[in-house]
Amino acid sequence: MEMYQDGGQYQSSANAAARGRGSGNRSRGNRYRGRGGRAGQSTSNSTAPPKKNTKIKCQICKKVGHEAPSCWYRYDDDEDDQPNNRITGAATAGHGYDTNWYADSGASDHVTSELEKLSVRDKYTGRDQVHTASGAGMKISNIGHTTLHTPLKDLHLKNILHVPSASKNLVSVHKLARDNDAFLEFHPNFFLIKDQETKKTLHRGRCKGGLYPLVPSSSDEGATGKQVYGVHKPSTSRWHSRLGHPAIPIIERVLSKNNLPCVSDSNPESVCDSYQLAKIHQLPYAKSNSISNSPLELIFSDVWGPAPLSIGRHTYYVSFIDDYSKYTWIYLLRKKSDVFQVFQDFQNLVERKFNKKIVAIQSDWGGEYEKLNSFFQRIGIAHRVSCPHAHQQNGAAERKHRHIFEVGLALLTNASMPLKYWDQAFLTATYLINILPS
Repeated sequence: MEMYQDGGQYQSSANAAARGRGSGNRSRGNRYRGRGGRAGQSTSNSTAPPKKNTKIKCQICKKVGHEAPSCWYRYDDDEDDQPNNRITGAATAGHGYDTNWYADSGASDHVTSELEKLSVRDKYTGRDQVHTASGAGMKISNIGHTTLHTPLKDLHLKNILHVPSASKNLVSVHKLARDNDAFLEFHPNFFLIKDQETKKTLHRGRCKGGLYPLVPSSSDEGATGKQVYGVHKPSTSRWHSRLGHPAIPIIERVLSKNNLPCVSDSNPESVCDSYQLAKIHQLPYAKSNSISNSPLELIFSDVWGPAPLSIGRHTYYVSFIDDYSKYTWIYLLRKKSDVFQVFQDFQNLVERKFNKKIVAIQSDWGGEYEKLNSFFQRIGIAHRVSCPHAHQQNGAAERKHRHIFEVGLALLTNASMPLKYWDQAFLTATYLINILPS
């Protein structure tokens, strides 16, 4: 069939539901047609044969009205099947409602008339139609997706066209192979769906009445629906994934205790990559062996915040920690850009107090310190920066922040004061930390 868009342009084609062999309007009792003949076609120009005795019973299909030489089932490849099974496989409209999917190499789209087959669906708002070989158009009502479950791999059918007037559920061989990284092999009595990369058989189906239905293999043996689902036994690795990646002994214990079906495919020495990635932790940083021998030899600095607006309208503070004495200075900030001016004030204070120049500053590479970098180079201060996303390398300043934060909150809580006084509490906490023995 062809999907025809208004304006005369053909967008895609899908095989007609009633096309080819296995359609509901083909005649099984025509003795003058070949195996590939279609309904209504005549393969002989001779006059019609005389009527046969309607009481004659066929020895092949056990039906009355024709002899064995003219029986349709005489030419069927599946000679071990019973006539009732052939009727179901051929899916003629006159023998019940057909719900099978049929592989069709002539269809460019998946087509179904059963809306319930679509696990995910949306209303189709386009104006395209599905055209049969006769040129008749069929309306598309919905479009959606579904999954065909096989023991080894789920086969995904995407962009299925829901056509209520279609009489067959057709699977486009092209889209099935493309969307599942697979390829199909068609043989006279069966067909195979194989993985493109591993060449492993994903599904094996039998030819039924000249058609290739995608049904579980067990249904060929007359199994019921319940038995079909029962033959699919999840592997140990599948149970491992379902149960949250526990150890193999735990899986075996659960399966044994609950008598659950399972196909063992695991190696006791195998490693679950997903669980290894989930458990991975960052390795600890090596301890620094750097020791300062005098004040101002190395100063750690970092900006803390933003915090709720304080009573003094501050949202940040910047800390300066002397590596030699661990003495700490903090300066309250209203915005991060104030760090440049605050550092100059700090530099003037400590260099006058200790009568010594600052040798090195260690900080992260935040925007406020990028501006200071050129200033440090101009006055001869070495600027040591930590790697991006590696705050552990500036651990002295990070630990000091936590110490000041905890002491400051303890002061506010004990005094039953609101959080907006955090700036004054942190100044007091810094003073107490400096005068108390470490």
